[in-house]
Amino acid sequence: MFPDPYIATIQDWEKYKTYRKLPKVVFLMTGTMLQLPEQVYELKKHNHEVFLHCDFIHGLNPNTKEAMDYINEVICPDGIISTKGSTIRNANKAGLKTIQRIFVLDTLSLTKSIESCLSTKPDAVEVMPGLMPTIISRLVDELPFPIIAGGLIHSKEDAQAALEAGASAVSASSSKIWT
Repeated sequence: MFPDPYIATIQDWEKYKTYRKLPKVVFLMTGTMLQLPEQVYELKKHNHEVFLHCDFIHGLNPNTKEAMDYINEVICPDGIISTKGSTIRNANKAGLKTIQRIFVLDTLSLTKSIESCLSTKPDAVEVMPGLMPTIISRLVDELPFPIIAGGLIHSKEDAQAALEAGASAVSASSSKIWT
């Protein structure tokens, strides 16, 4: 699913324009429902696979079928990212690739996240924070989906530790990780 182990996370569209090179896969974490069609088009024009973080779209509630149809037919990303199971289910029904983002704070949140992912069946799971090799290894063992490590990855060493723990890819907003 990920041709490159590094994924660019774009949190600031203006800053994106200064990047000289981006990995193949891009997570778009910013934008309004009016800006996103053009932003996604711009990224895809440069042969990027674009995953849109639905929880961060200003002006759109992605928990409805109609919103997911709008995302799929007007914004046209390759896939979506969400923490919400209902959004993942709606995106699966719309034929989009899905990444379920989970936050692991303790054993209970880990257990509940595993249960949720097994229920929603995303194409991949992004675990946050990404600096937990032991947890990444456990998720790799317990889930039949690729695992992405994200959040608080600030160095190549952090990224390498996550990959060595079994993550399929690492998402980061710092260009020094993926350049």
